[in-house]
Amino acid sequence: MDENQYEKGAFYGKITGFQGSISCHKQTFHRIVKHPLNYCSFAICFRIIPGILLTDLSDFMSRLFIYTLVLSVLTLSACRNHSTTGQKERIITVTILPQKYILSHIAGEKFRINVLIPEEANHETYEPTARQMVETGNSMAYLKIGLLDVEKSWLPNLAGSNPGMRIFDTSEGYELMSGETHEHEGHRHEGGMDPHIWLSVSGARRQAHNILKALTEIDPENTSYYQENHDRFLVLLDSSDKQIKRILKAGKADSFMIYHPSLGYFARDYNLTQIPIEQEGKEPSPAYMKELIDLAREKKINTIFISSQFNKQSAVTIASQINARVEEFNPSSPDWSNNLISIARKIAGASEKN
Repeated sequence: MDENQYEKGAFYGKITGFQGSISCHKQTFHRIVKHPLNYCSFAICFRIIPGILLTDLSDFMSRLFIYTLVLSVLTLSACRNHSTTGQKERIITVTILPQKYILSHIAGEKFRINVLIPEEANHETYEPTARQMVETGNSMAYLKIGLLDVEKSWLPNLAGSNPGMRIFDTSEGYELMSGETHEHEGHRHEGGMDPHIWLSVSGARRQAHNILKALTEIDPENTSYYQENHDRFLVLLDSSDKQIKRILKAGKADSFMIYHPSLGYFARDYNLTQIPIEQEGKEPSPAYMKELIDLAREKKINTIFISSQFNKQSAVTIASQINARVEEFNPSSPDWSNNLISIARKIAGASEKN
């Protein structure tokens, strides 16, 4: 065989191999081009990159080599995507971020946690978007606070549309406190139970118990794993509780004023008196403002709390009359433990070192 015949044989061998590769990966190729992102990558690699690299190269074998290399890379990418999407993702939805804090400590990496209400949103008035409802509908379970208006309004319809999604009440078995009828941004909230159970150590402990129970029902094979995580979380709760008690004892404060009464369970845990500024969810009248100022002076209140989602004008007015501090806090903070410790420091007027 002369040199020309050898080169032709090698050339046709490579062509045959390339065609075989295309045939072998036909299904993979269709997966590539049907996916929008992969299609864009495919077009870029096959039209732009070869044009750049082959500016000074006219040899067909170089072009064939590049095409084969690109196809191999995309094949690996498609296989990886297929293996990832082939397994159904296990999702649990919670209403607020503090629930995610508790759930993530107990569930670990066993589930992806979807949160319905964003951190910056007001849990009193929030309405889920259509996209959120669809995402929540893909959940294996929904862990509700059980007392929020958003849950009462949306969960029945959501459950009816997704019969496979199990719903668990994380406030079950907790000693609830009564709330008041109030209005926010045109929404009327009838008097019932105070929903803010997550803003206390005792409430978080009860939620952890109910979350453990839910996880073992959903995924009984990992019961011991969840139990161990739950027990470790209780140690963290005990540590936070002791630190809060130490801070409050050093500060010797027994009362605090707050615009929207969301720290009732926290006050109950530590024998504090919570004095709300709101009157049925509305700005206080001039007469009630005078009563609040007199009461604040009598009890020597030095801290007035305001949620970051509410107007703080009334709190500022009272604070200026009694020489008190106005302290903002976020009831939906994702960093649950540090948030409660920070609240204790603000009530006690303590430094961050305590």
